[in-house]
Amino acid sequence: MVTLKGRKYIGFLSLIILSLILFCGHPSGVDAHMNTVGYSDIEINDKEIEYQLYLDPSEVAQWVDAQSSRVFVIGEPSQNETSKSEVSWTEEELLPFIQKFLTVRNNGETVEPSIKGISMAERKDAPTILIDMNYVFSQPVDAYEIDYNFFFDQLDALHQNFATIHIGDTQVEKVFNKDDRSVSEKVASVSSGTITTEITIPSWMNTMWEYLKLGVEHIWTGYDHLLFVAALVLLKQPLMNYIKILTAFTLGHSITLAIAALDILRLPASIIEPLIALSIVYVAIENIWIKKLKWRWLLALGFGLIHGFGFAQVLQGTLGDYYILSLFSFNLGVEIGQLIVAAVLLPLLILVSRRKWYRQAAYSVSGVIAVIGLYWLIERTLF
Repeated sequence: MVTLKGRKYIGFLSLIILSLILFCGHPSGVDAHMNTVGYSDIEINDKEIEYQLYLDPSEVAQWVDAQSSRVFVIGEPSQNETSKSEVSWTEEELLPFIQKFLTVRNNGETVEPSIKGISMAERKDAPTILIDMNYVFSQPVDAYEIDYNFFFDQLDALHQNFATIHIGDTQVEKVFNKDDRSVSEKVASVSSGTITTEITIPSWMNTMWEYLKLGVEHIWTGYDHLLFVAALVLLKQPLMNYIKILTAFTLGHSITLAIAALDILRLPASIIEPLIALSIVYVAIENIWIKKLKWRWLLALGFGLIHGFGFAQVLQGTLGDYYILSLFSFNLGVEIGQLIVAAVLLPLLILVSRRKWYRQAAYSVSGVIAVIGLYWLIERTLF
């Protein structure tokens, strides 16, 4: 039987050991949300593909700077232009960047883009570089293919780009990531000039599949969310308690995910991200000091509301015509990913919790989780 004093000693010792590891050297792989987001608004009309590309300014700057000794600066708004900033990149400087990482074809024909404009634009309450391009083919667009390869292999393996492709009255949703970098569809042109799609599956099913995958990927790469769930279920409890805790967490984050994604209420990442880290610290420390876990489901519900705003950050500004379906599919993907994690984690915890040393191990692991959460809290608050 471990006394309260023993719990404090074990937890405190774990905090000291991991604090030395974390703060004496920056640990690799401990960051939670480092991926950047881009957007593609694409419209197909007869022989042309209009492509508006929105990218993160810092990543564009890193690539351009790597190709030249010149340092580029994103300018401040002038007195006559308060909504947008000027960019110092020219068409000649960005064209090789586009040619290297973006390929647009029609029936196997590849053409070079014509850059119509480069400017700063707001997407999802964040500054982006808007590159407005036009691809003109020799024949009407019949079978297009887009290969998107920005940042994945050099700067940001977790980069994602939310693409919306307009073909006549049809809208196709696509999320580019490191494992899925291309989209191709058959298109038929008619004499009236309108365009209809010949897609093997309905566009709504494509949207559902894209956002379902995105939800699963988001929970599996959201290490802070996973660590919070692990802290919630780490202490030995009856099976029904585990179910109540996970259900409450699911309910909480589903509510605020919908509220934030639909722009009913939106909280900035500068508030939400530190609160998520704080929730990890609180639950981990509570694991060391708490005597009864009767009301932990209520704690999971409350912090779940906070985590839901974190989930929603990836969706804000991306939902298209099928916004309810996209939201539902993303949340379903999150739940599927969470259930898979729980299906692996819970049997393991139940099995090892029968060992005599499990309590001491749980207190030590809680101390480790607390320090990781504290590290994220400091990083997200100060940097």
